[in-house]
Amino acid sequence: MDESRLVVGMDYYPNRSVADLLTLLTSVQNRGTKGELSMTTGAGLQQVRAWQNSESTPVTIRRILTSLHAKDPVTYMDPYAGRVRRTRSSYT
Repeated sequence: MDESRLVVGMDYYPNRSVADLLTLLTSVQNRGTKGELSMTTGAGLQQVRAWQNSESTPVTIRRILTSLHAKDPVTYMDPYAGRVRRTRSSYT
């Protein structure tokens, strides 16, 4: 394929640097592993914390990866070029 014809993806975060996007990616991945909704109960008090007005975590991660690819296509691969179809847990 001719590299001059490659189309770079849309930059969803045009005002953010690569370092900012990597920090945001880590934050969103942590949010995804901990859950979209957290509840704490103690001594009769209950606190529920939800991520309001936000899109789903996988969509946000995909957009950050697309922006990273748009800013530096040599270092960051296109997230739509290949998808993870199967994963396996590994506990160490």
